[in-house]
Parts: sequence; structure tokens; C-alpha cells
Amino acid sequence: MPVALPVLVVGAGPTGLALATELRRAGVACRVVDRAADRPAHQARALTVWPGALDVLDRHGIATDVVAAGLTLAATKFFSDGKLLATVRFGGGRPVPVCEPQPALERIQRARLAELGVEVEWGTELIGLRDTGDAVDVVLDGPSGQELVTAAWVAGCDGANSRVRDLAGIRFAGKTYPRSFILGDGDIVGDLPRDEVHYTLHGDGVLVVVPLPGGGLRVFADVTRMPGAEDVDPDAPLSTEQLQTLADQRAPYPLQVRDLIWSTRFQVHLRRAERYRAGRVLLAGDAAHIHSPAGGQGMNTGIQDGAGLGWRLALITRGVAAEDRLLAGYEAERAPVAKQVMRSSDQQTRLWGMRSVLVRRIRDRVLARMGRTGFLEQKVMPAMAQDDLDYSASPGVGSNGGRRALGVGVADVEVRPVGAVSPVSLRSLLTGPAHTLLLWADPADLAPVRAVLDAAAPLGDRLQVRVLVPSAAAPALTEGTAVAAAAVVVPDGHAPHGPLAGCRSVLVRPDGYVAGAAPGLDVTGLLAPLLPAPVPAPAAGPVGP
Repeated sequence: MPVALPVLVVGAGPTGLALATELRRAGVACRVVDRAADRPAHQARALTVWPGALDVLDRHGIATDVVAAGLTLAATKFFSDGKLLATVRFGGGRPVPVCEPQPALERIQRARLAELGVEVEWGTELIGLRDTGDAVDVVLDGPSGQELVTAAWVAGCDGANSRVRDLAGIRFAGKTYPRSFILGDGDIVGDLPRDEVHYTLHGDGVLVVVPLPGGGLRVFADVTRMPGAEDVDPDAPLSTEQLQTLADQRAPYPLQVRDLIWSTRFQVHLRRAERYRAGRVLLAGDAAHIHSPAGGQGMNTGIQDGAGLGWRLALITRGVAAEDRLLAGYEAERAPVAKQVMRSSDQQTRLWGMRSVLVRRIRDRVLARMGRTGFLEQKVMPAMAQDDLDYSASPGVGSNGGRRALGVGVADVEVRPVGAVSPVSLRSLLTGPAHTLLLWADPADLAPVRAVLDAAAPLGDRLQVRVLVPSAAAPALTEGTAVAAAAVVVPDGHAPHGPLAGCRSVLVRPDGYVAGAAPGLDVTGLLAPLLPAPVPAPAAGPVGP
């Protein structure tokens, strides 16, 4: 029997909100619960939104709002004991991150989700979970008391201390760094351009200074070896005076700590779930992986986890056959990304804490050289941007697939859908919640293109077909034909390139990555994974009276 609730999302942070938005865009019902009474408006550990996460938010229709509310960053600078070592500049074809505190981002995400018909249920805690094989029985404890909910799927987006993960019996192995960190936001002023982030590598620990969109600065620091740390309550945040002393000791320029909005002291963990799925329970974001804040990757990885799981659950819930393949593809794609982020953040964190004078000198020389040669800008920052991942090894990816379609294999150009008044970008036609089949056609292709449209018809709104035709061929393919509704006029000579060179059929997933490609217009193999699940034949009954 159908289950009343297709998906229960536990956790209303950026990961859970991204997942729920992806579901609702595809028309799938869900609930979003969070055990917190609400989200503090000012307490933001995460700040940076990189292009990979911005791409998800753009598909959700809110990237413009996020960028407008945030602070676009122009550079990161690295200092060591007061000396500038390296400058990494953003823009000019390189990834551009945006400084946007997590509470502000969540408000924008929640507003979009509300437009799609879902409000977060605050103060609602998951206290019981039982996977029956066909569904998941969950006990929720909320403002009105306890409630039994049966969901087809449960998505644990409830952070490092995930109740979903624990109740599903998934181990969360790793380590805790033997160091203590603090961060503080507030009225802090100094000789820092409003669009730059500064890292100072000091003998007593790192000091990071980040501009905040509303004014003021954030200070993040390793306080393990801070003078007098042994006399400070380890559970108490630093005072304004203590933070000022820390800034005086480490900053390469004067910093004045006038007032703090909030501050906190914490330890950093490096842990990863042994698997992302246990039956009908799945994990995403911090519930699946946590690491050092070095590089500002955690929130971004979680947003992309949520979106990647969301479009898969939407397809499964709507009756697509390959449930196991789709979910295997989720972990196969996202787990290596998390491992790489964890490895990178761990390396950065260990570089911060070097105590040996000789080792620090070697580190500084290497970092300075990486800055001079452009290695940081050309290799390190693009990896942190997470906007062109390689999913080619995923079990759900076909021939020539696994990379982002636009830029890598298809140029994003100005196009004109037949019948439209104004041109649009090709990208704008690929931001919907469905798969998109791109076909490059010539006048002689009218019959095979019609055959593709007929083959795609049973998929309904799970697939949109775009027939890309050069302007000279447009009349022959579109006037008086059924192809017109799917036709898009592209510049003459527009064709797939790079890893997609020679292909005329390209299937693009809802996340913008290529699911598969073919050299001709026979798309039978490409569409097979999207066909509805066959209905099992009834068992034979007894024969005779």
C-alpha cells in the first residue's frame, strides 16, 4: 500500500532545506522537522558559500538573493608571523566565493521552501525509528506531544550528533583534534579590506579574520597554546578582553575588539559515517561527515549532498525502477567528495599547528612558492569551489557522463526557444527538477527526432526534451511539425565539445551533470534508467475448482 508520507527530512539546516526544496520542486511531499526550538539569528559557524553550492541555490531560484545579502570575496591572504606569504585572488575566470552567514542563508532557503508549501516544524524531535523494509516507522516528539509517522524514506540531515544515524546503527568513526578553537563575531575593526579573508600562521596557532556582510569582523583562532589558557574555563567563550589580547599577539596589523555579538569555544572533529544508507534511512551533510572548518567546505558539501539525494528520492518516489542503482550512485558520488574535503581540511589544520621553527620555515617557503606560481589559484581554490566534480565512476553514469554539462562539454550560449520572443541562456533551460535530453538535429533528422519525442512521452514531466537546431535548419525542422514545441535555435556551429565531442544526444541530470551521451539520435539506452518500474505480474492462482 502507498505510504502517506514519501520523505521525512530530519534537520532544518542548509542540507535538509536543500533536500526538501529539491523534493518539492519535483512535486514530492515531505515534512521537515528539527529538534531546536528555532535557529539563533546570529550564531553562525559556517560563513562561506562556494560556487558548487551556489549552483544548487541557483537551481532553487535563490542564488541572486544569497549573493545580494552576502559579501562577494575578492581575495584570501596568508601571513606568517606578520609577513605576507601569498595572495589568492578570485574572479577573472576563477571561482568566486560569497561570505554569507549560515542563519541568513537558512532564512532565504526557508522562505523558498515555504513558497513550495513546506514549513519547518520546530521543536520536533525524532525519538524512535524502525525500518520495516517497506517503510520507516518514526516516533516524533513535538509541541503537541508524541506522534507516530510512517514514511517511505527518512533523510538524516540532523548534524554531527545525528539521532537518525545513531538509531539506524551507522558507525561514525574518526578522531578529535587535541586542540581548542574559538570564534567570535562582532564590532571588530582593523586594516582589512572588506572583501578579503586573512589567515595568519603564528607559532601559538592560527588566527583567521573574515569580514561580515553587515559590518564588523569574525575572528577564528586556535587557543590551545594561548598564554594563560590554563586559567580559562574551557567551557566558557572568550571575553572581549581575552580576544583582544589574542589579536594583539597574532594579527599582522592592529585589530580593535570593541564588542562581541557572540563567541564560542569548541573542539574540531574528523569523522565519517561508515555508510550513507541503512535500508530506507539515508544520511547527508554533517550527519555523514564532519571536519575542520579550514577552507569553509562543510556547509557547501552538505548543500550538494542534500540536492544530490533529493532528486534521486524524487525519481524513486515517483515510480522510477532503478531504486538501488540510484541510491548506490548517491553514496558513490558524494562519499569521495567528503573524503577529499576531509583530507584537505585535515592537511590545512595540521599546517596551522606546526610548532617546530624549522618546519614552519619550510611550510612558509612552500606556501609562498605556491602563491607565486599560481598553484593556489589554479589548483587549490577550484577544488574547494566544488563546481566541477568528477562522477564518471558512479554506477548510475553512462558513457561519456559524470562531468558538469555546461562548460565542460557544452557551451552555455544564448538560445531562442521556437515561439519565444526573447532569447535566453542555455543554462536557464537546464535548471528544472527533471532530466533534460539535449538533441543536436539537422533538417534530415525530422523522423528520428519525432521517434525520440514519442519514446520520451511516457516519462511525462520527469524528462524534458530540447532539440537544438541551427538557425538555418530551424524552418525545415519546426514549421508545421510536432518538433516545434521542443525546438531551440542555437548559434550555427554550436555542438558538444571536450569529453562530449561527436555526441548528438546528451542526457543531463537535474543537478546539471551528464548522465550519459550517445553519438546518434538513438536514445533507447539513455532513457532506460528513467522508465517507470514494471508492474509485477500477479502470482498464478490454483487451477480448477
